[in-house]
Amino acid sequence: MEPAAPPKTLPTVAMTVTLAAIAIAVMWRVIAVDMSVHLLPWFDHIVATGPLAAFARPFSNYSPAYLYLMAATTPLATVFSGASLIKALSVVGTIALALSVRRLLVRLGAPQPNRGAALMLITPTIAINAGLLGQCDAMWTAPLVMALVAMLNRRHVAMLAWCGLALGFKVQALLVAPFFVGLLINRKIPLRLWPIAPLVAAATMVPAWALGWPAGDLATIYLRQADTYSALSLNAPNVWTIVQGLPVGGPFLLGLALVAAAALTAVYVVWLSVARLAERALISAALLAPLITAGLLPRMHERYFFMADILAIVIALTVRDRRSWRIAALIQGGSLLSLFAFISGIAGFAALGAVLMILATMMVARPLLKRAANNTAGPAQTA
Repeated sequence: MEPAAPPKTLPTVAMTVTLAAIAIAVMWRVIAVDMSVHLLPWFDHIVATGPLAAFARPFSNYSPAYLYLMAATTPLATVFSGASLIKALSVVGTIALALSVRRLLVRLGAPQPNRGAALMLITPTIAINAGLLGQCDAMWTAPLVMALVAMLNRRHVAMLAWCGLALGFKVQALLVAPFFVGLLINRKIPLRLWPIAPLVAAATMVPAWALGWPAGDLATIYLRQADTYSALSLNAPNVWTIVQGLPVGGPFLLGLALVAAAALTAVYVVWLSVARLAERALISAALLAPLITAGLLPRMHERYFFMADILAIVIALTVRDRRSWRIAALIQGGSLLSLFAFISGIAGFAALGAVLMILATMMVARPLLKRAANNTAGPAQTA
């Protein structure tokens, strides 16, 4: 059955915000596993030792940028519970994400950018991320969205700085890195500017280091997590959540996953470095990056398609045709099913989500490759 045509008029901002508030209120009292095991103990450590003294030694496996914000909420711990403050912080991050999406929609000339941006607040995977899980994924995706705005404006220093800030919050920002690398090559950006992103990311760690957190530990926070889990897929809606259920060798599949991810990512970077794409096609190319990386890398989690969730909706709100809405629905469905797998423990949800995500990846890639083939024989597209 063909999906319904996209609405000509989106819900008002007031209506969307009201629905979002109701949804978050329903989820507010639920304490997810990650919050019990990780976030709340970190919060309690900061309360017990003080917002500055807490950073004198390692106490978390997250980058410190998020922990600074968590520490800033602890003076309110005498009035509100730790879980409420953590979730409130996540909601603030989601609002920042919605505002960054508005900037991108305005730049792309999308109709009704205010109403479109407000939809971020009631997008199921985004609402669950903040209201149920209390996670901070909006905090690394919002800077990446701003990096895309800067990219469209050809403000490459700002683009790299936003990328560095995103990386300072979460290493998952690297899932979109192939897009920015390919773009830097395509636009012949001087190599002297490339270090801006890692330098900004490093700068976010300086306060923690100055307070006593060892530099070596800060630099390897995420590297040390590589062997924490042995499963090929941790409820991620990618091909490995399907393959890992087959009776084949684990080490072989891990090597195959790494080689496949590296090879296709390299092909993507080479393709983008020579492609001639219009502005909207560039956003589609940015969407393809996390679909490839999170879709092929092993040991991905259920939330690692978060940036793809956002960009697919941005494209649908801008293009407003059935095909774009279909892709957004497939990606949202794939991510939502993987969250159901994480919450329920039923791996079959993630496998079904993987099927949807693979279909969406093919639908995103096909027109881009076709456009690139046409451009080899024709003039470059204009914005």
